[in-house]
Amino acid sequence: MVKPLQFHGSDTRKQAFIFPLIIICLLFLATPALAQDSVQNNAVAVAGDGGGDQANTPAPVAQNLWNRQYLLGDWGGARTRLEEEKGIKFDFFYVSDMFDVPEARIKTGAGAWNRVRGTMDIDFGKLAGVKGLTFHVTGLWQGGPNMGANYLGSISNPSGLVSQRTEILDSYWLAYAMLEGKVTVRFGQFASMDYYGLQPYGGGFLMEPVNYGFQNRFNDYASFDPASGPAGQLVVNPYPFMYFSVAYTSGNRNPYYQNPNGFQYVKHDSGVVSDAVGFKIDQPGTGKPAKEKYYPGQYEIGSTYNGGKFANPFTPNVPLFYSPNTSNYVFYFMGNQAVYRTKTSTSRGLDVLFGIATSPNATYNFVDKNITTGFIFHGPITPRPNDSIGFALSYTHVSDNYKAAYAAEYPNAPPYSSEKAFEFNYLFQATPYWSIQPTVQWYTDVGGLSKYGTGVAVGFRTKVTF
Repeated sequence: MVKPLQFHGSDTRKQAFIFPLIIICLLFLATPALAQDSVQNNAVAVAGDGGGDQANTPAPVAQNLWNRQYLLGDWGGARTRLEEEKGIKFDFFYVSDMFDVPEARIKTGAGAWNRVRGTMDIDFGKLAGVKGLTFHVTGLWQGGPNMGANYLGSISNPSGLVSQRTEILDSYWLAYAMLEGKVTVRFGQFASMDYYGLQPYGGGFLMEPVNYGFQNRFNDYASFDPASGPAGQLVVNPYPFMYFSVAYTSGNRNPYYQNPNGFQYVKHDSGVVSDAVGFKIDQPGTGKPAKEKYYPGQYEIGSTYNGGKFANPFTPNVPLFYSPNTSNYVFYFMGNQAVYRTKTSTSRGLDVLFGIATSPNATYNFVDKNITTGFIFHGPITPRPNDSIGFALSYTHVSDNYKAAYAAEYPNAPPYSSEKAFEFNYLFQATPYWSIQPTVQWYTDVGGLSKYGTGVAVGFRTKVTF
């Protein structure tokens, strides 16, 4: 029998980074060939500029491994033809959040959370002449250590990707847009959190409350990505600047067990009603007079509600079906606004975000309030318009009733308060399909316990689109 490899101490850090670093190194090794291709392509373009009308016509930019949209290219033109002629679009990517935790509540160490996702979208208007009908399906593989729960001991996870190791069919749905796109219905399997409380600028950060969902979004068991469930949704856009959305989704309390591979399509527990009203301002678009600068913004008010029963963690002998605690909710507001634009671009400049989510102050809700805020500066360096700098803060408050019950149950334990988490990052868009985003995160009162002081996570996210 072959003895499995054992990793100890600093070797754990090496193990966690091996797979992601292989991909990064392969991309870097391609750089000399890419540079040579660029020189050759430029030479061909100049040689072909023989005079006459050609002298005033810019030569088309030749596509190579360095400037194309996808790492695997256009599949000999098949990718473009499928999307433009048949309405079939494929998207594949690998993303990894890699962290070293030198200061923590539980233990120090390093780890990488990896995800590979494949998605297909079909526009039946192009494929079969059924205008307004679309289909979406996506699945993934993911795995790695939970650096928030198992290392930092924090409430706010340093990665918005982390949940559970799985290979799963995440979501699939049919949508039909009517009345010139003003009304859309969607049915199938998808997650509440993919549509409600998701910050438009959240993709610019790694930390979970900003990147994916408020820290108390899990209070009412609203479904989340990739543990989706049966769902239906209605979206109404009465005006270009306003939208209303309502959905009924699963509220499975153990979704990875109840729907382990995404094919069961099961609603096991009481469902969740989600709703939102949103407003968009100063958005560029077709038919609008062109302006030198746009200051787009998006604001949303929404909620999720579960009418089922909720257990008091301090009375474990009372079965859930006997619990007197009925119903739970999360109410949120979020705003994303451009506040500064340079003269040279409509997108280069400063954007700010703010969000607040609140739940009942109850013993069955560990977190009752979460406040997030931050900013992103797009194109901080003139020659690099696709890079960005981001800073964010997440304030997580432990509910007073939970704190009181905890203190009564464990009188000698340190009292709960609140956790503050800060993130600073720089997004380096190396190519159209490859980005690297170094980050530093700092946590105070880790886990909502002032006794444990601070925690630090240093690392980066890398994403490759195939």
